[in-house]
Amino acid sequence: MRVFIGIKLPEVSKGQLVAVQEEVKRASLKGSFTDPDNFHLTVRFIGEVDQDQKSAIETALARCAAEQGPFLIETNGLGYFFKKNKWIIWMGIKENSPLEQLYDQLNVSLQGEEMPLAEEVAFIPHLTLGRGIVLAQEWEVLSKVPLPPDQKIPVTALTLFESVRLNGKLVYRPLADFPFKGRTIRTIASKPTNI
Repeated sequence: MRVFIGIKLPEVSKGQLVAVQEEVKRASLKGSFTDPDNFHLTVRFIGEVDQDQKSAIETALARCAAEQGPFLIETNGLGYFFKKNKWIIWMGIKENSPLEQLYDQLNVSLQGEEMPLAEEVAFIPHLTLGRGIVLAQEWEVLSKVPLPPDQKIPVTALTLFESVRLNGKLVYRPLADFPFKGRTIRTIASKPTNI
């Protein structure tokens, strides 16, 4: 299974991201836009794992969550990565010490479980709006589009997600939630769900 560790977003935050995403769509000729059900903040991509590795990740997540208290993150305008003449456009997150500390603690916890981790260039917290985008205008024009006010998003848990294709559609399916200072909540159903 292909997994990653992330932060779920409340429905109200997803709704606000849809409004921003519509502005990006209007400024684009084409692209693959994130399904609103898939909006999340990736904290650590893992990749393909077996059942033993999944269990080790869950142990690391439980340990990390037990030491973490809730905090807020705040959006911070549009940003992008540029690859092969196409854009990955995202909503940025303001610099946030608790989030950086969580990222560092998570890496330490995963290494404690002897999980092989791919080298990451930098942790750039963001909420992906779309990939493979071809813009119809210059970035400078899009970057000045009026956006909703920055939103404050509560972070109260880490989630282990599985990336799967269901009926040809990419779905980020929560496998287990790890509430801060709390217990693990299994979210996977007996049948795959489009959550």
